[in-house]
Amino acid sequence: MQTELASLLLYVYSLWSAVIQPCPNYTPLSAGSLNAKQYLGRWYFSAAVSRREEDLQLFRKMDSTVFTLQTTTSDNDTLLLTGDMRIGQNCVRASWTYNILSGRDDLQLQGRPDRQTFLRSGAQLNCSDCIILQEVEPALNRYMLYGRQQVIPEDVIEDFREMFTCHRVNSFVRLPQNKGLCLGDKEER
Repeated sequence: MQTELASLLLYVYSLWSAVIQPCPNYTPLSAGSLNAKQYLGRWYFSAAVSRREEDLQLFRKMDSTVFTLQTTTSDNDTLLLTGDMRIGQNCVRASWTYNILSGRDDLQLQGRPDRQTFLRSGAQLNCSDCIILQEVEPALNRYMLYGRQQVIPEDVIEDFREMFTCHRVNSFVRLPQNKGLCLGDKEER
C-alpha cells in the first residue's frame, strides 16, 4: 500500500513539475529552405548527448575534431562535410555527403537512407556561432554541439547539456581538446 501511494505521489509530482516547468521543445531548421551558405566553413565539434551511452562511444575516443562544410554543386543542394579527428595519437580524416531535398526538414546522408540529420540553431543556447546537429535512425538519436570557435563557452556547454537532460537525454561527452587539432595533413598545437 505504501509503495503504491509513493508511486502515485511521485507520478502526480512529475505531472505537476511538467506543468510548472515544461521541457522546452526546439524546432529544427527546415533543410529544404536552409540558406546553406551561412553554415559553410569551419566548425569545431565540442560535445554530444544521447539517451544511450553506446551512441557516444566513438566520441569518447576523440580528443578534438574540426569539420569543414562546403557545397559541391552550384545550386548548393549538396554539402560535403569533412572531419579531421584526433583519436588517440592519430589523425583520421572522413567525409560525408549530404543532400538538401526540397520539402524535407532533414539533410539526407548519402549511403544512409535510414538516417535523418536535423540542424538546430545555436541561438537556442544564446550562441549565434553554434549549431546543433541531430542524427536519428531507428536505434540512434544523438545531438552534437559545434561552434565556430575552438572553445565554446562553459555556460553554453552546460545549457546544451541541461536542455536535453530535461528530455531524459542523459549520456554526455565533451571532447577534452588537449592534444591539438588535426588539420588535413598538418597538426596544430
